[in-house]
Amino acid sequence: MGLSKGQKLAVGFLATLAIAAWITPWLPLPSAYEIPLENSLQEPQWSHSPVLGTDAKGRDLFARTLAGARISLLVGLLGSAVALFIGLPFGALAGFFGGKVDRFLMRTADFLESIPLTMVVLFFLSFLGEYKSELASIGIGRLQVFYLAIGLLFWLPTARVARAEALQLRKSLFVDSAFSVGASKRRIILSHIFPNLLPSAMVMLTLTLPRVILMEAFLSFLGLGVEPPGVSWGILASEGMAALNPLVDSWWLLGVPAFALGATLLALNHLGDGLRDRLVR
Repeated sequence: MGLSKGQKLAVGFLATLAIAAWITPWLPLPSAYEIPLENSLQEPQWSHSPVLGTDAKGRDLFARTLAGARISLLVGLLGSAVALFIGLPFGALAGFFGGKVDRFLMRTADFLESIPLTMVVLFFLSFLGEYKSELASIGIGRLQVFYLAIGLLFWLPTARVARAEALQLRKSLFVDSAFSVGASKRRIILSHIFPNLLPSAMVMLTLTLPRVILMEAFLSFLGLGVEPPGVSWGILASEGMAALNPLVDSWWLLGVPAFALGATLLALNHLGDGLRDRLVR
């Protein structure tokens, strides 16, 4: 059974966005960072530059939206990968061993889940501020710390799904057969449990991506995420909100990043739902 029409549109949109965001530095577009004040607040022209208008500092909004997509998608991918890397083995071990191991690991997860998300981000950012020079000397900056912090916010749901799947796999016939022929627990986990968790892991990855991207946008909107002169959709939305003026109609400043973010989240959720229906039985 192939992809539905909606899923094909979602894949096409996401692929086009990802490619355009990746090749943005080599496209013949105005700079997303230079500040030509003489072009301030030009309305969208649709058929020629500036296609999506300019912001309060004269920067081309189409170029900045693509540049923001590059950062937002990268944070989403790397943050989701961190969540998967931590959550999958954590949940798999809890579900496979059960008993005291399961209770200890899941109570630990319950405790971590009770910590407010913004406190985790603020802790990592304060840690970065305290050891900024030391971390910079080994190539770690705010953005890399941000990837880790975002990933640590979202590994707990992945761990719970992995645990539920591992509990079912632990009772399956092929695992009992592996035990009966003397296979070690380590071999069973690596050869039978983890491979059979991959379909659920792929679904969790696609469903975690929109949540991570939305969290990045929210934190950047509040000034806790990507720092200027870097640009992400959250920063664009924040700048658009700050520039709103009842005397000046500049709807595109907030409308363009909001549409880009909403369309991307909708496409990712639609794709994730499709993968869940196809891969998880």
